[in-house]
Amino acid sequence: MALKGFLWLCVVFCLSQAWAMPTRCAFREHLIEVSLNLLKDMGGHFPRECIKDNVLITFPAEVLTDGSQNENIQPVVYETLRSVNTLFQSEGRPSTWDQRKLEDFQSVVFRQVSDFKKCALRNRTRRETSSANNSTVQLKTYFKKMGRFLEEKNYSSCAWEITRQKLIQAIQAILEKQHAVGALNVEHY
Repeated sequence: MALKGFLWLCVVFCLSQAWAMPTRCAFREHLIEVSLNLLKDMGGHFPRECIKDNVLITFPAEVLTDGSQNENIQPVVYETLRSVNTLFQSEGRPSTWDQRKLEDFQSVVFRQVSDFKKCALRNRTRRETSSANNSTVQLKTYFKKMGRFLEEKNYSSCAWEITRQKLIQAIQAILEKQHAVGALNVEHY
């Protein structure tokens, strides 16, 4: 009987030690793919009348080539999703978009940002590399340009469609990088 109690005590101790260990924060690839599909589907095809308003704001692809390690892409994914979440808190999205898919998209992006932020706060001992900091600055600049573009165009339907297309390209680039290095597959939350 005493041996059985001792074994249970050992099991509880081991489990508590395992739970106390820091975990790596990671994004769920599946949720990023869901986000991409919702973003594609919510607005349908790019309207021809919006071609004249298209601007050259390109996703800074070099942020994905600063390193091929999982740790280097995580800040890029986080900053991209955080900035997308902020953009979609702006006003005046097109009424032609599927509102249910828009809400689902916003919910999935918000969930990913919140989950990763909580995990990162639990594991504060990790420090970002200089390449990750540089990538974050480049991404913030990119999303500020997109925000200014929306504002300059008074959040018109065409401005939102152009923004949606740019975001699709950005998320696709992240997923392509992920497939190349397998960086998002770990799901520790």
